[in-house]
Amino acid sequence: MFAIDTIFENARFQTMDPAHPWATRIGVYDGKIVGLDGDLDGVDACEHMDLGGHYACPGFHDAHLHFTGLGANLNQVDLRPVSAPTMDELYVRIREAARTTPAGKWILGWGFNQFSLGGFPQRSVLDSIAGDHPVFILHISNHAAVINTQAFRLAGFDDPDTQGDPSLVIREDGVATGLVKDTVCFRIMAMANRVDEATLLHQLSLAADYTLAKGITTYEDAGTGTDRDGNGIGQTPGDIGLFQTAYEQGLIHQRGILMPYFAAMHDLGELSTDIPHGFGIDLGLRTGFGGDMLSIGPFKIILDGAFNSLSAYLKEPYASDAGNTGVFSWDPEEFKRDVAILHREGWRMAVHAIGDRSVDIALDAIENAQRLYPRHDMRHRLEHVGLADDATVERIIADGIVSNPQGSFMHDNGDSYLRLLGDERGRRAYRMGAFVHRGAVIPGSTDAPCAPVDPLISLEGMVTRRTAGGEVLGEDERLTVDEALRAYTYGSAYAAKKEDVLGTLARGKYADIVVLSGDPHDVEPDSIHELSVEQTIVGGVVRYDAGR
Repeated sequence: MFAIDTIFENARFQTMDPAHPWATRIGVYDGKIVGLDGDLDGVDACEHMDLGGHYACPGFHDAHLHFTGLGANLNQVDLRPVSAPTMDELYVRIREAARTTPAGKWILGWGFNQFSLGGFPQRSVLDSIAGDHPVFILHISNHAAVINTQAFRLAGFDDPDTQGDPSLVIREDGVATGLVKDTVCFRIMAMANRVDEATLLHQLSLAADYTLAKGITTYEDAGTGTDRDGNGIGQTPGDIGLFQTAYEQGLIHQRGILMPYFAAMHDLGELSTDIPHGFGIDLGLRTGFGGDMLSIGPFKIILDGAFNSLSAYLKEPYASDAGNTGVFSWDPEEFKRDVAILHREGWRMAVHAIGDRSVDIALDAIENAQRLYPRHDMRHRLEHVGLADDATVERIIADGIVSNPQGSFMHDNGDSYLRLLGDERGRRAYRMGAFVHRGAVIPGSTDAPCAPVDPLISLEGMVTRRTAGGEVLGEDERLTVDEALRAYTYGSAYAAKKEDVLGTLARGKYADIVVLSGDPHDVEPDSIHELSVEQTIVGGVVRYDAGR
């Protein structure tokens, strides 16, 4: 008699499907769901898997994380506040790395936060403790770094005290402190991260194992690849081919959606008699790319920086720095023209826009593209939308654009938003309720490694919006547990235009499931992060099991 592959049973499945919201049994054949509950009466299965009465839901879909960056960081010196809580400890870790790193090789660190350290690390100190090593230590925002003199020289800055845009190469009293931001940071990061293929594949494997243990069954790499000069936020000009190799070698077992970074786009020349110019990508694409595990999503472009690096582009200056409105990375007219070309050619876009001024520029460009070349249901995305008033929220929704805020920022960064932006703007940073309560669909994401990669921390942030200091960033911006879970499952699938196969546990969908130690509805909202992942199931196969 014919038998399906597996019946997962004895669980409380929250399906996110309004037609069948809860289930206790799910049947899987060839990676997809073929029935729930009574559909399975009398059905034989090769395996019955008892999930011990646990809560389960569609696998977490992180709609914006830096997969290659996470893997690289997991292979570097950990300078997060939990690991290096003081400036002295940070310097101790760099000094130890200098002692054990081969002469002349890069020392790479990640995750420091100037607010917990009481300031930024200093170039002069790094020079004194690192010897002949170039040093690059990345800020938690991923939009700034501190480097030493040797790193400056390798990057072509023979005299950093006079070379470079002073908004990107920071100086005090005419002397470069070592702090670099945004495009300069990205360029030097790409140079520092040039390693051999075996190391790059190992880093992808680290990221895959780490995210599977957090219940992530689909990730979206928010900025894949660089151009040939290393400009971009990926690892190499061949990043897509590198991902393909990792899947072929069995190093990654969850679904990946890659966002090619804009710098990797190049002129394709004349496409037809009526399309004289277009943008496209290389990035190592070759025979065999595609399928249900790896695909290309929207292109990614970064317009401004981040709040904590004081480089998000604002309409009004930072409350903590009256002369600073942030940094915009492109010529607005050039950006508008390129967006129209890419939109015409069918690309969806994921535009990093944090400051309210950047959000307006992004909306102007997308609206212009739609006027010139109307396209139905594109679901262009604004990544982050760190600051937006009610009129802007309604404009985003009316345009059919998906807003992608991060609950992961609330706890660790929320107090700094109040300090940097002032009380009124700080309490509406990364609005969520404003979109959901108007009927819009938003995804769930972490922006890891700029924030903890754990979806449960991000879910808690979406529900409580509570900072480490106990403040709530906008009572009306909080979501219910169900609204937050829907964002991390169906919402992310919708943002990726994959809701036909992902995001709910229903017949015909991929059997991607996360099993938790408890039900998020049954714990205090401030304790959601204390739940743990028991199993992560991708295509009906258990890819992570805490018990093993």
